[in-house]
Amino acid sequence: MDEQTPSSFDNKTIRRKKPVKLDLKISAAKKKKLTKNQQAFNRLTKRIEQIQQAIRKDTTKLETVLKAYNANIPNLQQAISQSRLKLAKALGEAAKKLKLSARQAENVRKVILLLCDEAFRNVEPDRETEEFYNAWSESNYREEVQSQNLAMKRAFAEHAKDAFGMEIDLDALGDTPEEFTRFARRILNEFKNSENQQGERSFGKKKSKVHIAREEQRQKEEAHQLKSMRSLYLSLAKALHPDIEMDLSEKKRKEELMKKVTAAYADKDLAALLKLEMQWVASESHNLDTLPNEKLKLYIASLKEQAAALEEEHASVYYNPRFTPINDVWHLTEQQAIREIQALKQDCLRLQEYIRDMTDVCSDPGRRKEIVEFVKEYIAMMGSELSDPFHDYPMEF
Repeated sequence: MDEQTPSSFDNKTIRRKKPVKLDLKISAAKKKKLTKNQQAFNRLTKRIEQIQQAIRKDTTKLETVLKAYNANIPNLQQAISQSRLKLAKALGEAAKKLKLSARQAENVRKVILLLCDEAFRNVEPDRETEEFYNAWSESNYREEVQSQNLAMKRAFAEHAKDAFGMEIDLDALGDTPEEFTRFARRILNEFKNSENQQGERSFGKKKSKVHIAREEQRQKEEAHQLKSMRSLYLSLAKALHPDIEMDLSEKKRKEELMKKVTAAYADKDLAALLKLEMQWVASESHNLDTLPNEKLKLYIASLKEQAAALEEEHASVYYNPRFTPINDVWHLTEQQAIREIQALKQDCLRLQEYIRDMTDVCSDPGRRKEIVEFVKEYIAMMGSELSDPFHDYPMEF
C-alpha cells in the first residue's frame, strides 16, 4: 500500500457496548476449604469472563479487518467491473472492423460475454449495456436473470421441503429481497403453528408411564421455578425499593436495577433474575461464602445456562454475514489479515491497469495480431480449471 494512505489500515479500537461483568468470586474463610459447589461457582464465573473476553477480542479483530477491506477493495471491484465492460465493448467494436474467421469471431463473442458476466457480479447494467450484451448473447439478459432466480427459488423450495416438510409455492417467493424476507417470516410462523397443532392432536392419545412420569417431573420443576422466581422477586423488590433510599445517585441506580428485575419477572426469566441478584449481592457484599447451598445451586444452574449461551455466541461470531467478504482471512491474525488485504489491493490495481492496456489494444484495429492473441489466451484459460483468466489478480477472497 502506498505511504499516502496509511489510515486505511489503522488498528483503531472498535466501540462496542460493554457487557455486564459479574466479577464474582467466592473466597474461603479462614481455615476452611471451598465446597464443591463453591468451586463450581468460581469456575463458571471465571469461564464466563473468559468467553466474554474472547468474544470482544475476536469481534474487534473482525471489525478492524472488515473496515480495512471495505476501505480499499469494494470501490476497486466496482472500477474493475466498469473496466471489464469497456474492454468488452472495445473488443466488440474491433470485431466489426477486423476480418476474422468464423472460429475467431465465435471466440470473440464468448470473451465478450464472459467479460460482461464477470462485470455483472459487481455492477448492475444500464439499458445500453443490456442491449450490448443482448446483441452478442443467444438469450436476453433479463431472461437469464429470471432463469437464475427461478433456479434459486427451486433450490430454496427443495431445502424447505427436506428440512420442514413444507411445500413452497415458487410464485409466492417474489422477486425482491423484501418480498423474500416477508415470505420467510410467514413460513416460519406457519411451521411453528403446525408444530403446536400437532402437539394438540397428540394431547388426547394415551400416554405411557414414562411419559406421564416425565410430565409430572416437569410440572414439579416448573412449579418450583415459579415459586423460586416469586420469592426471588419479592426479595429483590424489598432490597431495591427506591423509596427507602435517601441518596439520589444510589436511588437512581436502584430504580434502573428494579426496572430490569420487574421485566425479568414479567418474562418469567429465572436466569435473568438470578444474574441480577448476583450483581446486587456482589455490589453489596463480598461475603459470598455465606450463601446457602440451595441458593448456590440455583446460581450455578443460571451460570451454566449463561456460559452455554455465550459459547454459542462466540462460535457464531465468525459466521456473521457481515464478515462474509473476509471469510478467507478470518483465521489469520489481525496484522496478517490486513497484509493480505494490502496485497489484494495491489493485485486489483495491477489487474485494473492490465485491463486498461488491453482496452487500448482492442481500441486500435491496427493491432489485430495482439487482439487475436488476447482472445486466444483468454479462451485457453477458460478451457482449463480456472474460472477467471485474470486469476493472477484475484477480485475477491
